[in-house]
Amino acid sequence: MNHQTIVIIDFETTGFKPNEDEIIEIGALKFHTSDMSTCETFQTFISYEKPLPQKIIEITHITDGMLREKGIERTVAAQKLFSFIPEDALISGYNVMFDLGFYNTLMKNNIKKEYVIQHDILDILTIFRDLSTTPHKLSDAVSYYNVQTPNTHRALDDVIATFEVFKSMVNQDEQVIKTYTNIVGHPPFRSYYGLKLPHVKYLPQRSGLKDLSLVHKL
Repeated sequence: MNHQTIVIIDFETTGFKPNEDEIIEIGALKFHTSDMSTCETFQTFISYEKPLPQKIIEITHITDGMLREKGIERTVAAQKLFSFIPEDALISGYNVMFDLGFYNTLMKNNIKKEYVIQHDILDILTIFRDLSTTPHKLSDAVSYYNVQTPNTHRALDDVIATFEVFKSMVNQDEQVIKTYTNIVGHPPFRSYYGLKLPHVKYLPQRSGLKDLSLVHKL
């Protein structure tokens, strides 16, 4: 599990359900674990024919006009993202299973119906929840680590903010990738819901108690 490349992803969407709602913006950032100072980014809007929900406009500041003028076809966006992510990359993100739910549907609908996510994954939210008793939104992690890139609810901005948070985590603990790969924590008072990958452990997690820090040794 010695990953050379990590790709952080973030999607802005029209809602929370991958099988009903749509991705409207993709952000991704790719870097080598041996040199975290050099990275490559990818961003695109995706065409959307319906009017955007007003709540989504308020949160993201993405408008119908922006998608009409700058959006590309969904199939083209899927192919570009698929090509951007190396086959052996570790896929990461803040609450990454939300994004992977949409990624999985995007690939199945536009690349291959039989598509199955086989990448190892790393959830930055799970790491932050394990280490801190503060609230656990991305904006909270940005503040906690004094990251200068704000959490704007725009895909590329949030990917860069997540990257900066992640670098701070690695600076504090070089083993953080090994420790938390393929582990997703969820609040202990409810069951996990959403996409489940067979190679990932989904575990109840109390904040700030390092509940999951030794799971990789089990």
